[in-house]
Amino acid sequence: MSGKSKILEIDERLGKQRAEWSNNIKELAASLKYINGMEETIANVLSSRQQLIDQVAYINTKIRDQKARLANRSREAYIKYYEYDYKLGEKQKVMFMEADLADENTILAHLENQLEFLKESVKTLDNMGFAIRNRLALKDL
Repeated sequence: MSGKSKILEIDERLGKQRAEWSNNIKELAASLKYINGMEETIANVLSSRQQLIDQVAYINTKIRDQKARLANRSREAYIKYYEYDYKLGEKQKVMFMEADLADENTILAHLENQLEFLKESVKTLDNMGFAIRNRLALKDL
C-alpha cells in the first residue's frame, strides 16, 4: 500500500470514528431533556465514557508506535543523506529528510488530532454527568 493511500485510509477511518462519536454524544445530550428514562441515559453516558477512555489508550499506543517508526525512519534518512554519493548542503539534507518523512509525520498528526478529539469528547461526557446530577437535583425541588 502506498503512503498516500495509507494516509487516506487512516484519515477516512478516523473521520468516520469522529462522526460516530459526535452523533452518539448528540443523542445522549438530547436524552437529557427527559427525566423519564434518565437511568438509561446515565448508564449510556458512563458506558460511552469508558469506551472513549479505551480508545484514548489505544490511540496513545498507536502514537508511541508511530513515533518509534518515525525515529527509525529519521535515523535511516540521516545516514542515507550524510553518506550520499553527491555532496549535499545542510539545507538540502534536511529538506530531503523532511520529504522522506512527510508521510510518517502526516500519520502522526492524524493520530494526535484524533487523540485530542477523544479527550475533548471525554470532557463533554464528564460535563453531561454534572448536567444529569443538576437535572435530577432540580427535579427533587
